Amino acid sequence: MSATPSPTIEEIRSILADMARCVAADEDPTLDPVIRAGIRRAVDELERFIPGLDPAPDAEGARHMVAAARNALLAGRPRIALARALRGLSYAPHHPELHYLAASSCFELAAASEAVSLLAHVLWIHPGHEKARRELETLSVFGPGEEPGPGEPPPTDLDDLDRAA
Repeated sequence: MSATPSPTIEEIRSILADMARCVAADEDPTLDPVIRAGIRRAVDELERFIPGLDPAPDAEGARHMVAAARNALLAGRPRIALARALRGLSYAPHHPELHYLAASSCFELAAASEAVSLLAHVLWIHPGHEKARRELETLSVFGPGEEPGPGEPPPTDLDDLDRAA
């Protein structure tokens, strides 16, 4: 049985650019499941490449996309912010601030698992990234369990003991 070949960094960059176009064109208030899967896969595949080993193909373009994504988030336009962050990542796939901005946009678009994956990737690239570390630490307070549904009481320490028994 042959394994599926892993994409090259150029192919990942192309996929990121394609996802940026799709995100910008979609008008749904949440992210399309295909885009969500694409983000997770791109993050996983990028971890096969060492950050900083090769120069970013377009570092200046990436810097411009950081500013554009940040401005879009501040203006309350997370879909545009995500599109710009993804476009920037197609210019510099290991840019930690672009991953951070993509994560922030994903949170706003109700794509929490993708946001957490992107935040973890930020820390993989740049372990000293304070904003990403702070957000992941804040999220870890809630633990890995499911949030209670509507009308359900939040779990207590006794509930945790019951589950452990």
